[in-house]
Amino acid sequence: MIRLLQFFGLGFFLLMALNGVSWFVDDAGEHRLMEAALPRIQGRDAVTLGGSVGGAVRYPHMCVDGADYYWNAQDLFEVAAIADLILEGPEPPRYWIVVAAPTAQSYDNGAAASERGGRRREFHRLLFRHGRLGMIGGDWRQVLVTALTPALGYDAWGGRLHRLLHQMGLAAAPPPPPGLAARDGLRVDPADAAREAEVSAELQAAHLERIVYYDGSIARRSEQALLGMNRRIRESGGTMILVVPPMTEAMRISTVRELGPEVRAFGGLLKRLAEDGVIVSDHWSDPAFGKRYDLFADNQHLNGAGAEAFSRMLGAELRARGVLPAAACAAGPPAVSTDYPTTSGHEMVDDVR
Repeated sequence: MIRLLQFFGLGFFLLMALNGVSWFVDDAGEHRLMEAALPRIQGRDAVTLGGSVGGAVRYPHMCVDGADYYWNAQDLFEVAAIADLILEGPEPPRYWIVVAAPTAQSYDNGAAASERGGRRREFHRLLFRHGRLGMIGGDWRQVLVTALTPALGYDAWGGRLHRLLHQMGLAAAPPPPPGLAARDGLRVDPADAAREAEVSAELQAAHLERIVYYDGSIARRSEQALLGMNRRIRESGGTMILVVPPMTEAMRISTVRELGPEVRAFGGLLKRLAEDGVIVSDHWSDPAFGKRYDLFADNQHLNGAGAEAFSRMLGAELRARGVLPAAACAAGPPAVSTDYPTTSGHEMVDDVR
């Protein structure tokens, strides 16, 4: 019995030592990129929050001085938590553009059945560095895991081993992560769009079914998180704008077929947010984009040409509605966007929130 206790005690000591070291060794974790991007938001007119669909908003083509702070698979609980962190800064932006797609209200990266717990832990690591040890959306599991075992649950150690083997000449150099610049040049093949959209919608439906099985309150709580965020933004003198970017007609049809209740619930959420004073700009089924497969990198993400066209339209719409002040680009928007967000190295073409 004593030897067994010694075995487990030694294992626990080694684990804690390993994780202690991980706080001081550069792990290339995304929370470090998040930390580096935070100062670029202060003093800007606008900020983009949300998941990878945030790439649809290009500030140069809106003639707006904005900063991107969207991250792949960012859920709405994390959006609200990051907004609180930004609001603590000396010069928070006036316009807060939250980019979300139908079903976004049903995701919680801290849920028991979520496949993206590692995403939530990256956000907790960022918040820990700012003295915020509380829960995101009532998520105590990932808070505990992040606090006790910071080296577990993400790819940092695997990346270190690969880099070490490369330095020893035993492995090829790790490939660079896919970025927005590469995605900008992609185009959807209309012949494959329907099949790929069906597969994507089926996978999404299965994931959400597992999540809601354990927690049916996520949609209600995510709405409360957004309503609270809107209240805090208004108190700071800002304006919250929820933008739903377009998707291909194939993706819209498949999503409605597989996730009809969630799509309708998202529509109800938009209505209630608008009643609370949030500016809502819904282009999910915009006919100007749905059949223009040449404007999409995949069924859910606009490519460079699509994002630039959408941003010009969005800027004009928000000015016509009196949300944004009248403005003109000094020399007109660039012919080709070079405003790749700080998150561009961590985009996943086939994922969306």
